[in-house]
Amino acid sequence: MNIKNIQNITKIYGEQSKVSKSSKGQGGSSSQRPDEVILSSQAQELSQILRTAKGLPEVREDKVKELSERIANGEYKVDSRELADRIIAYSKNERLY
Repeated sequence: MNIKNIQNITKIYGEQSKVSKSSKGQGGSSSQRPDEVILSSQAQELSQILRTAKGLPEVREDKVKELSERIANGEYKVDSRELADRIIAYSKNERLY
């Protein structure tokens, strides 16, 4: 980048800073309110849901235990047609469940 007349740029910036500082002093800072953020009830509800979800375990131990027992007992059967339907639906970005 090529900047010509860098002294003029810094001079203008310095003058702008002086103007900004003097206008703040004249405006009376007591009338200015601090910034605040107000979240909608939907945003607050979503925040609560996210906090709850973060507190949940990543692995559902009860489900893993149940499936492990069913597999060990030979009771776990996979419906190949349902599996194929879900694979196809997933590849098309559809949801069957």
